[in-house]
Amino acid sequence: MNNIKHCRIWIEPMSREEFSDKKKPLTITYSIQTAPFGRVLIASTPKGICFLMPAAMKWEPEKNLKRHFPKARFRQRTVSLHKKALLLLRHRYDKVPSLCLHLYGTPFQIAVWRDLLSIPTGMVTTYQLIANRIQRPKSARPVGQAVGANPVMCIVPCHRVVRTNGTLGGYRWDISRKIKLLNLEAKANAKIQGHHAWEPTLF
Repeated sequence: MNNIKHCRIWIEPMSREEFSDKKKPLTITYSIQTAPFGRVLIASTPKGICFLMPAAMKWEPEKNLKRHFPKARFRQRTVSLHKKALLLLRHRYDKVPSLCLHLYGTPFQIAVWRDLLSIPTGMVTTYQLIANRIQRPKSARPVGQAVGANPVMCIVPCHRVVRTNGTLGGYRWDISRKIKLLNLEAKANAKIQGHHAWEPTLF
C-alpha cells in the first residue's frame, strides 16, 4: 500500500481463475490517453487498473495488452479508473483519494511491486534494498526481473529503481524515458516542497 500526497494506492492480486477462466473471461477496458511524458495505453478490470504502457506504435500497445491477457475479452472506451490513473500521472494526487491496482503475478512479483509503491516521488531505491525489505536479501537479480515485469508503468514506479553503484540500470520502455520520468518527478516534488521550479539534470 502507498500513501502519496493523500492518495492510497494498493494492489489486489488477480487470481488464476480471474486471469484464465475460459467460461467467464475477464473483461478488460482500455483507452489511449495523453500523459505528461507522452501517450499511454491504460487498461482496467472492474476492480482496478491492470495494465499501463507507452502507446507509441513501436511498442504495439494493443497487441502487448492482449498478449498479457490471452484469455480476456476487450473493449475500448474511457472509464473513471482511467481518468484517475491519468490524474496520478499528472501528479494530481490530491484529486485521487484512492486507486486499486488489479495485477496478475507470482507472490514474489506482487511483493516486489508492493514495495515499489513505497518509494516516494522524487526518490530512488536499489534492487538490493528491495530484496532486503522483502526479506529475500540474496534475490537482487530476481527482484530486477520482477521490476522489469511490472505491468503498470509509473503508478507502480519501477523507474525509481537504480543499481547499487548509482547507475540507472535498465528500463523496459527506454532508458531515456526513465531519465525523463525521474526528472519530471524531481521537478514536481520541488514544487510540492515549496521550492522554486527548476529543470533538474539527474544522472
